[in-house]
Amino acid sequence: MHTTSALYQRLLRSPHHRKEFRVRIAGTDYGHDQIISLETSGSVFSEPDIGNAVSRQIDLTLRQPGKIPRGAEIRVFVRLRLDEEVSEWIPKGVFFISTRQADRRTGRLEIHGFDALRRAGDVWDIDPHANWPMPQQKAAEDIARQMGVELDPRTELSGGWMVNYPVDENGDLAMQDVLEGIAVSSAGNWVISDEGKLLLLRLGDIPPETSYLVTEHGDAILIGGVRILVG
Repeated sequence: MHTTSALYQRLLRSPHHRKEFRVRIAGTDYGHDQIISLETSGSVFSEPDIGNAVSRQIDLTLRQPGKIPRGAEIRVFVRLRLDEEVSEWIPKGVFFISTRQADRRTGRLEIHGFDALRRAGDVWDIDPHANWPMPQQKAAEDIARQMGVELDPRTELSGGWMVNYPVDENGDLAMQDVLEGIAVSSAGNWVISDEGKLLLLRLGDIPPETSYLVTEHGDAILIGGVRILVG
């Protein structure tokens, strides 16, 4: 949940407000007038199941953005506008570029990317001197570090469940395997939060409109009057 200003709350209550978007790529901001299309996919609870580590994806098309580096970080923001009044920018996800396709004639650039949970597919590089079994909180913190992110402070894991040495009959386990096991024991799923941190969401932790990209209040985000489907 994001803490929003009184201005944001007031604009949100107005039926005439509209949403504006901004993306920050490798430190450079691209405003609403440069964004041709923006869509994310990868819902957290597309079905009432648990035990997943869900990587979100982004498809973004920009108008003549200039040079953008490979693998760059993309941060998505949204704000509300009512006439000349605008709210603060609210973060709505952190992604990394996977592919880029430029149209040389128009200068448009199509980008596809993933959030940091895609890195969880790598084998967990464990400390050989660590004590096993390991507390879930410590395991999650170490996995987050290897993924290059922080563990979201809202993630609270049970001290009663321990993580065994991450090897099974097929060999070393991927970080995703371990995260999914933790998620099952906590009746939830792992996501990358809007601020780019590893977060465990339990059933009931998210707004009811989980099939759409929403604000922290469950209000659907629109682009060109169209709701952005997630998943």
